[in-house]
Amino acid sequence: MIPVRRRCLLLASFVAASALLPAQSDPASRATGSTEPVVSPVPAVPAVPVMPAVPAVPAAPTAAGALALQAASVEVARAAMSSIVTVRAFVRGLTTAAGSRDDRGELDGWGASDYNADYSGFGFSGALSGFVVAPNGDVLTCLHALRKPDGSFVDLIDIETKDGVRTIAEIVAAEPTVNLAIVRPVVAPQGRTAAFTVARFGDSDALRTGDLVFGVGDPAGPEKYFALGTFVSRPTRDCYQEMLSAFYLQAALVVPSEAYGGPLLNLAGEVVGVLSPRRPKPGVAASEPRTGLELALPSKIVVGLYDSLKQARSVRSPWLGFAIMSREELATTRGIDAFNAMAKPRHGVLIESVFKPSPAALADVRPGDFLVFFDGLGVFAPVDFQRYMYIAGIGKKVKLELFRNGETIVREVTIEARPEAAAPK
Repeated sequence: MIPVRRRCLLLASFVAASALLPAQSDPASRATGSTEPVVSPVPAVPAVPVMPAVPAVPAAPTAAGALALQAASVEVARAAMSSIVTVRAFVRGLTTAAGSRDDRGELDGWGASDYNADYSGFGFSGALSGFVVAPNGDVLTCLHALRKPDGSFVDLIDIETKDGVRTIAEIVAAEPTVNLAIVRPVVAPQGRTAAFTVARFGDSDALRTGDLVFGVGDPAGPEKYFALGTFVSRPTRDCYQEMLSAFYLQAALVVPSEAYGGPLLNLAGEVVGVLSPRRPKPGVAASEPRTGLELALPSKIVVGLYDSLKQARSVRSPWLGFAIMSREELATTRGIDAFNAMAKPRHGVLIESVFKPSPAALADVRPGDFLVFFDGLGVFAPVDFQRYMYIAGIGKKVKLELFRNGETIVREVTIEARPEAAAPK
């Protein structure tokens, strides 16, 4: 007989060994007497879904990066301020608050701010900023503060350069519709000749949303203006015949009224626009609410206008009565497939709309026509049409070669001054 203790040990060993064997054995193995254990199949493990890659988090700004940006900003300011000028306007016999005097004829309060004392018989009416664009001292600025409330020009203009030299200037040409003027120095009453530093133009079409830009100006008096902002959007139209607001750059910054006319600069210090108020009135400082979104006339338009205006020496807006659209704008607006399917000439711009009454409407120029030649000169972009019209001038009869439904037609029109009723919206 097996002792009880040993029987318990044997039973425990048997239970432990049984736990290592499969619950069932293959019938074939029982038949053959095989002792190889049969492993039950392991259920498939569900595939783990692959998570999309997480984009890398931009590195946090470092002190070195901030200092590099600051250094770039300082360099832009250093280079740009030498080309910025103050443009002041005066009206004969005008009395302003700054000219208030006591019984002895002396200035009340802080008399040093009396701009009326600079030119006897003239009163200070307003100021703007501007920038030099040619070695002869030509300055681009806004027009609104250089006009009286009745729309006529002020009686005297001067410009003040960074070195403090003031020079009497004249309006060479202007484009009232886009509030742009060319002012040229003519007389240096202080007996000193101003030193002019010419600003550099950049490509306004190269700007991207989020690019850093700088607004620069030189208001009257000791104030200076230099502000960092961001570029928001490019114009949606290259033509300012109908929708004026669609013709400007947009930038996120705030501009004081006397800084209008100054340049909008890119990070390279190049002029990419002229800071402009939204709805200026002649003889009145820009006073619309500051929303933090400012407009600027694009440099690609400014360069073309400057070249045309100084040649034409015009101060009125020439007008035919139609709005045009570039081929790029047309493809964007209607879609590339529709654009490719259109019947169109090898070059030219689309006439988008026609104002009635107008010289164009009278000559049967229609929306949907393509303007191919202007008085024998090829039209490839809106700026070509604008330049040709300014150089031709108001009162000139010109021939327009049009493409309509696959055919070429010619119409004669006479350039007129833009009427008030046709002012862009």
